[in-house]
Amino acid sequence: MPDLSFYAGLLTVLSFCLITVPFRSLKTGWIPISIFLIFTFVSNAFYHSGRIIYDAGPVVLTAEGLHLAALRTLRVLLMIGGVKFLMAKTRPDQIVRAMTNLLGPFEKFGLPINDFFHVMGLTLKCFPILKDVLARHYEETIQKGEGQGMLSRARLMALFMLPFFVESIRCPELFFPESILHEKQH
Repeated sequence: MPDLSFYAGLLTVLSFCLITVPFRSLKTGWIPISIFLIFTFVSNAFYHSGRIIYDAGPVVLTAEGLHLAALRTLRVLLMIGGVKFLMAKTRPDQIVRAMTNLLGPFEKFGLPINDFFHVMGLTLKCFPILKDVLARHYEETIQKGEGQGMLSRARLMALFMLPFFVESIRCPELFFPESILHEKQH
């Protein structure tokens, strides 16, 4: 649909839907999302043929470029907003089950859809636990003063993440609740 009013209408509907979502879940990730949206707009706005609005040597901004940039940016914004709404209103296990049902027919062609989504479901259940353990270890290391500066912190994080993941694979009962381990065996 090349009409901006259609996307404006969808954005209005999405905005009313997002009002029901807690603000805390909406604001997570807004900086990288904003950077991505700005990049999407800028990369699509320049160097298109059409009625020239601004011309400064090699930089040419046209009305068609602005229209195309607005359309593509709104599409991405609507996708991100829709995913945020879906994730806020639906439990991860329900999403995994729905994806398994949707893509289940591909099992007939030999694709391991059920196995993949079973592992994905277990990962979604374990990720918050791993994130908390990693954050706690990282904060303890930073408080000891071992990571000063951004590059040093990134190097430090990489150095302790690899042994942490090896240990979580070698001895998962140290990190995960018994209920998740029991489910993994079945």
